Amino acid sequence: MMHDALIIFRKEIRALVKDKRTLFSTFILPLLMMPIIFIGMGSVLGSIQKEAVETIYRINIEGTTDRRFFESVDALLDYQTVSASESSDVQVLFPDGFVPGNPASIRLVYDSSSQKIQYAAQQISTALQLYDRQIAALKLSDHGLSFDDLTTLTVTRVDLAPEEAQSGGSMLAMMVPYFLIIFLFAGSMSSGMDVTAGEKERGSLAALLVNQVSRTSIAMGKILHVMTVSTLSAITTFLGLLISMSLPNGTNLFGGGGKISIQLLSFNTLGMILLGLLSTALFTAALVTLLGSLAKSVKEANTYVMPMYLVVVLVGVMTMYMDPSKNVALFFVPYVNTIFVFKEVFMGMGSILHVLIAFVANLAYAAIGVRLVSLLFNSEKILQTV
Repeated sequence: MMHDALIIFRKEIRALVKDKRTLFSTFILPLLMMPIIFIGMGSVLGSIQKEAVETIYRINIEGTTDRRFFESVDALLDYQTVSASESSDVQVLFPDGFVPGNPASIRLVYDSSSQKIQYAAQQISTALQLYDRQIAALKLSDHGLSFDDLTTLTVTRVDLAPEEAQSGGSMLAMMVPYFLIIFLFAGSMSSGMDVTAGEKERGSLAALLVNQVSRTSIAMGKILHVMTVSTLSAITTFLGLLISMSLPNGTNLFGGGGKISIQLLSFNTLGMILLGLLSTALFTAALVTLLGSLAKSVKEANTYVMPMYLVVVLVGVMTMYMDPSKNVALFFVPYVNTIFVFKEVFMGMGSILHVLIAFVANLAYAAIGVRLVSLLFNSEKILQTV
């Protein structure tokens, strides 16, 4: 049986190799998309930050002429002062009769719809805090005191998070599992519907079923084909991520995450990632092949598969901001378990127990899917839908 399944598998692979458009969209496109996405987003973020720093802002300051405040703003922001009658980016309004050292409420007026103006307002707020400390220091000096005399506690931060999480792993754990799952499912969709509903439309499936090869072997061969395509699609996505992190601007979103790419090359880490990808790809392949086999056409298959794709997208979005979980029950839920396994791996918290639970659970779900596809191929229902 397995020999015949491998024959069907090789047949589908040869057909795939001849289809250059499918090869590009399944393997090359994910490899290119990850660097484009992350480098593009990193470049935009860096450009926005650079523009905000280099902009000369129009600031209206009313109610004080104290040079110490202006010096505090000078240290943080490039700006020019304008009068109240002129248009301004930010207004700093001191109360009438303001006397440095007396309690006062300062109004900071700005438009939060602009990222640049938000940056300017934040810098001015920081300048006001520095100015306040200068005034307070002078008042303390009148009594022979300093801020050091008022400080009784020294706080030393000790971060217990793994080194991977401290150096950008948190951002990786938030975004990468989502992309891997999405591209894995997308790879399964294109190939799974083509070798099932697509072959029905072309009439090649009916000819294949009348061969002496067992229909179970045909079903298994197609599932192996879809699994291979979806796994390679996810792997190329992952490689694209590593490439993007090694290029300029590629690590802007990860806070120095280039260090993580080296950590990811360890044998244990890659093994956990590969187990998660393979088990999820097998389950996804069985699911998509089953839905594609039930459909009479590719269009109908799309109506069956698309809701599942939306569920996977929803799961990815809902878990994006969640921390790794110790709830063992979550590692029995397909897709959710793989996402949490990846989160743990990228944050240096990988648990062999969680990986094995997710792996076995996905294999069990895949086995059910393979059985259902096999039953469908061995019944006349597969022909009735042609």
